[in-house]
Parts: sequence; C-alpha cells; structure tokens
Amino acid sequence: MKTLIITVGNRQVGWRCNDGIVRSFGADGSRKDPPHLDELYREFGVERSCYDAEGKYRYNVRYLSEIVHQHCQAKNDFSRVVLLLDEKILAEHYATPTETAEVIFWGTDQPESVGWQFYGMDTCWLAKLMAGAIQQRYPHLKTMVWNCSVPVNDRQALWDFAEKQLEQYIKHLPAPERANWRLHIQTKGSVPQIADAVDMMAAILMRQYSVKQIIPIEPKPFFDPSNQSARSAESFEVVSLGEVFWPLERQRIATAWKRGDFTAAKVLLEAHRDRHEALYQLADRLALATNWSIQDFLKGIQGEGWLDQDATRKAIPKAQQQQWKAQRQQWSQATVIRCPNSETTTSKFLKIWEFELLIDLSLQQENYTLAFMQFAQMLERLLFWRSAKEDWRTQGHLGEEFLQEGNYRDPTLGVLWRAWAKVEQRSPDDSLVKKLANVNEYRNGVVHRNRAISREELTQLAGVSLETAPAGIHQGLLNVLRQVLNQDQQLQKGVARSLYKWGLEQLK
Repeated sequence: MKTLIITVGNRQVGWRCNDGIVRSFGADGSRKDPPHLDELYREFGVERSCYDAEGKYRYNVRYLSEIVHQHCQAKNDFSRVVLLLDEKILAEHYATPTETAEVIFWGTDQPESVGWQFYGMDTCWLAKLMAGAIQQRYPHLKTMVWNCSVPVNDRQALWDFAEKQLEQYIKHLPAPERANWRLHIQTKGSVPQIADAVDMMAAILMRQYSVKQIIPIEPKPFFDPSNQSARSAESFEVVSLGEVFWPLERQRIATAWKRGDFTAAKVLLEAHRDRHEALYQLADRLALATNWSIQDFLKGIQGEGWLDQDATRKAIPKAQQQQWKAQRQQWSQATVIRCPNSETTTSKFLKIWEFELLIDLSLQQENYTLAFMQFAQMLERLLFWRSAKEDWRTQGHLGEEFLQEGNYRDPTLGVLWRAWAKVEQRSPDDSLVKKLANVNEYRNGVVHRNRAISREELTQLAGVSLETAPAGIHQGLLNVLRQVLNQDQQLQKGVARSLYKWGLEQLK
C-alpha cells in the first residue's frame, strides 16, 4: 500500500475560467504575479469585500475557495479544478489502480484568533477542492482531508498535531498493508511551517517505512507571458529520505558495524533498504552470529539464503562481478563444509572457530571481561572437540569416574585442560599448563564471584605487552587456542569474519 500526503498551498490550485485562462488561487497581484484572485472573485460574481470595518484585510483565499467548492458540489463537477503542481505526480504514480493507494490533502483551518491576515489565507477549502477533483478523475483513489486546526506559527502544537495524525493513521492501517506501507510526501507550495512539520514526521517514519519526497519542478515562468495563464508542472523529482540522510548515517552504521553491534546497524539500515537491502539482510544474519547462533547464521547465508538473494547480486557493481563470483563460490563452499548433511569432525571444529570474531569485537570495545569469557568458552569447546575426536573418555584421560558405566555427563573445563596436559605429557610447571589453570581460575571467578578481568590480566594470558593494540591481544589469544589443537589442523578464515569485513567495505 502507498499513501501520498500533499500539503496544500494557495499556489498549487488553479481554476480554468470561462475564457480558458487558468487562474491560480495564490496569485493576488503581488510580487509581479497577475491579479488572479480578483479575477476569480469576478468569475463567480462575488464582490471581494473586507473582513474588518477599516477595510484593511480583504476577503482572501479561504472565503473564495469555499464558494468555489460549493459551486462544484452543486454541479457535481470538479473538472475545472487544475492541480498545478500535483497533476503529473498523480497521473504517473496513482492513476492506475494496481494497488491500494490513498491521497491525503493537508490543509489549514486556523482559529480566528490568529488574526484575519492569517485566517483568510487558510487552505481548508482548497484541500477539499483538490480531493473532489481527484475523486472525479481517479474514482479508485481514496482521498482524505486533514485540516490543521492549530496556529501554524505555534511550532510545538503543529508538531504535536502532525504526530498525532500520522500515528492514528498508521495505527488504523490493516496489518498486512502496514507491513509494506510506503509514504510519499509533497510539501512544495504550502506554508513552510506545515512543510517542516510533515518533513520532520517523515524523517522519523523512515526508520520503519519507505519514505520518499516527491518534488514538482515548477515551470519557468510560472505564468504564460502571452495570457498570464498559470502553467502546470510537467516534471518532478523523487528523492528517498534515506538517500538524503545516507551521508550522515553511513558513518553511524559503519561505527555500529565495526564494534559488532549488528542489531543497531540493522535498525539504522531499515531506512535505507531501498538501496542497501543486501547490507540490511547481512546485518540481520551477523546478529545471529554475535548471539552465538552460528548454525543459524551459516544456514541463512548458504543455499537460497543471503548469497542467492536478488538484493545481494544487485549490490555488486558490474566492475566487481568477476571478483564477486569467486568470492561467492568461496563463501558457498565454506558454508557447505561447515553445515554438511551429516556433521563431521571438521565441520564441528570450523563452527567453533567462527567464534574468534566475537573475541575481536569485544576487544575493540575494550570489554575485556566479555572477551575473556568468549576466549574461555572457545578454549573449552576446542578441548571438548579434541577430547571427542581422540576419544579421551574411553582412554581414561578424563579420569576414572568417566569410565564408569552410565556416566555420560560432559567434562568441565578443569577436567578437560588437565586431560590435555596428560595427553600432551606436560608437567605442572609447564608455562602453557599454568596458563590454562589461570584461565580456569579466572573463569570461575567471573562466574561465581562476579569478578572482572582487567586488560593487564588478559594481555598476560595472551602473552603480549600491556601496550599491545586490541588486534595484537586477539592474535595472542588465538595463539593460545592453536596450541591446544593438533599441529596438522588447518585453520581457515571464518565465514563470519569474511562477511563482517565485506560489509565494512561496502560502508566506506
């Protein structure tokens, strides 16, 4: 479903008079404009008198447009109403009944307390004139008129009114249509305050929905030099609000991406899905990886998942197509190896190794306790993986209790690192054995005694200096993990890390 909101101004509505000239309700003989308003009063046989006894404020658009609206209703004919700025937009985007569409005309109906000079310029009846013209030309279109009843110079009241109107409108949209709702706004021609209020609400809504500005290009000159007839816009621009805000938001998205907050990146990318759907979908899948759902992450990448989406293919520039094909094949093969039909020793290991990215992301945020816990978890998983691969249980490396019949419980980290030391024939004084003992002690301290891990403790475990950058600490911790593996174990670059890096490159 799509909705077009048009903020109504005096200049964008015209009337085709008996002499064939289109006269604009916004031309009152000032700023070199022709005196169309005086001429329209004469067209309808109405004397243009004044609101006040002093004759300071003449009857203006509000009074005249009500007369014209009553005339059209009485004849049941709005064919002479000319939509000077909006006819082309409606003809190209709303004339064909291919989907549910609505047009909302946003006029002003201020209280008389604002003063006659402002009250007389209200567009409430012009909005109804436009709605009547549209209903006559495009019967399939539903039209609505929202007339703002607060002073347009009261900015806060105006914003509150706009927020309430849009909130109520969206709330009453049917759920299926709300899910794919698109909003178009056309604010050229109205008073700046109304345009600003609608633009501000649209900027908020773009976080959840597709929002585009439609900007009519005014003809130059606006009035035909030969007969002073108002001319209609013959073209317009369509600008996605997401595109307008992209230069500013791209840096925010890149910052969230770099620190591994893919949920925040996804929220920010929501407003840019029309151009960056591939990144949005990738953020959604990487969020699964950071939530330790590696299996779901990999499944969401392979097969008919992210790699085969149209949005992903469209995101690749033609100049990079060949490189992308090789990269795509590499990622596809990598996910198949990690998610085979039947689990293998290799697939189990590679899925564990995917978690190394999480350690790196935590270090970049200087969250040393979380980085340590992720490291300790990876260590325990790798030890358990090696235990299962080499059958430490039946060989007695885990201890007598694990040989007892009916004891199928999994070994703890403490049992595993001691079994590893036995298998590797390492003495208690071995530096790596001592390091594994410290990891066990620190992990229990975090879990049971609510202790935190300092940068100094983590650098000592990693075997690097205190001044080492996060990337160096990360490599040091990975080196510790590598030492608990078989020497012939090939360590491949993780899919999560590769896609994380690819996403960052797209945000440059």
